[in-house]
Amino acid sequence: MNLRQRFAEILQLITKNIPEREYHVQLGFLTTLIQEPFYLYGRPGSGTSLIIRRISSAFKDAKVLRLGKKQKQLPDNLNDFTQIIFDNFSPNDEQIKSNLQIAIHDHGKKSIIISGSQKPESALSKSEVTDQVTLTIMLPESISPDALCTLLQIQRHESEVEIPADLAISAEEQAQWLNDISKVTLSPNTLAVIGKVAESCTRNGVYVSIRRWIALSNMIKAIAFLNDRNETKLIDTFFLGTSIWGRSASNSAISESYRQILKAQLYKNTPSLLEQPYDADDLLMRVNHLIHSSNNLYETKPFNGEDCLAYRITITGETVPLYAPHKYIETDIDFNPYNELHQVEKRVRCNYHGTSNCTISIDPQVRSSGLRGSVFQTNSSVSAKFEEFGTLPTYILRENAPEIIEQKKTIRDALIKEIKESMEREATNLVALRNTYKLFNESKDDLFCFTQMFNTVQDEIKAQFDNTANIIKTIKKAGETIAKFSNNMLKTSSGVGRSHLIFQTAPEQQSQTGGEK
Repeated sequence: MNLRQRFAEILQLITKNIPEREYHVQLGFLTTLIQEPFYLYGRPGSGTSLIIRRISSAFKDAKVLRLGKKQKQLPDNLNDFTQIIFDNFSPNDEQIKSNLQIAIHDHGKKSIIISGSQKPESALSKSEVTDQVTLTIMLPESISPDALCTLLQIQRHESEVEIPADLAISAEEQAQWLNDISKVTLSPNTLAVIGKVAESCTRNGVYVSIRRWIALSNMIKAIAFLNDRNETKLIDTFFLGTSIWGRSASNSAISESYRQILKAQLYKNTPSLLEQPYDADDLLMRVNHLIHSSNNLYETKPFNGEDCLAYRITITGETVPLYAPHKYIETDIDFNPYNELHQVEKRVRCNYHGTSNCTISIDPQVRSSGLRGSVFQTNSSVSAKFEEFGTLPTYILRENAPEIIEQKKTIRDALIKEIKESMEREATNLVALRNTYKLFNESKDDLFCFTQMFNTVQDEIKAQFDNTANIIKTIKKAGETIAKFSNNMLKTSSGVGRSHLIFQTAPEQQSQTGGEK
């Protein structure tokens, strides 16, 4: 039996019949193994005593000193003990508080486990040992119905386990392993994650001493060593993204930061995966618009950084302007126009239905309040149902305008280039995601793997892979569509440059309530 198999059996035994707290037990055991102090927080009846007994049972002939209500005095032979356990610790007891300070400041080659029902930020701060305690393990305050039913079926004697002598860890073995763990190399990926987590701690006002960072890095090394590796991996840092930082607010902030840090490190060679996903649907829309739209020159004006067709509609006696992006003209796509405040007006819906006439529908609520009077309403107030309002014509300045034909040729060339570049980029991303998933999946059975986080990361990688595959499919469709596009489609008819409906005044189309003009 190799070392990894031995520890796998130990972990299986000490976590037996402790549902939904397995990782907490593993983390406590690991911290005890490398002889670092930790605080086990849990409300009365949450299982802290059972967990401590399980952890202690993994060590052969462990010399355990328990300090609590029954024994408060530190013995003279303190250095003879290998484990010091502070049961039901309360910083309000000055004797126990003093004992903890002495034990932590001079703990030498021994493990210190502190359990209590007071929140760690309070208990450790009052005891003035916050910086000396390596991490906090916070037991969940609830349990799922399924786990509860499992517990209720366990007989009392089944809650206790006995570690076989050939599995239990001797003091000599522990000392040798600590020496071996110190020789494990922190990989560049691991160091990058630690550095970013340290930045997150600073940003969120969480002080972490150098001593504590060394202890945390030793835990990372220990995970690698017990998985029979001499170099750490990203998965070894998972516990940094759990509730080990003491304060609830700190735990939430750093856990969220850790997930982003881990994602950035996974995709460091394909940074485009960290950006907003490429909008292939918009690409296909632009390709279809290029191919199926006419060569007409429409009256537009620049607005919000793009060419728009301007309209005016009158509701409740108020005339307000709306601006429809030119890219939607002659398409069959529902869209929201811009309002005069340069915002997307979600209370108005437009569609050209493949023509140059704009059909407008409105939120029924604005019939009484108007658009301008309620422009600051939140989007949540928008109704799900829209009512037809009217259809407005779009003025054509010139049919088959040469400048439009040349413009469309330029757009065609730009789209072909965009299709080529986006296809190459997304294909590279797809290969990278496949390789990342495969490489990451190799660690799913690692000891001390936080299964919940592992599954979440794997699901995110898979979801991004599927999304990228769909993006590639849409880009390919855009490429096939534009391949059918030829210069013949841009040739003008006999009426080249023929003017049509030129208006010298009233540059914006108008409609009264419920009608068209």
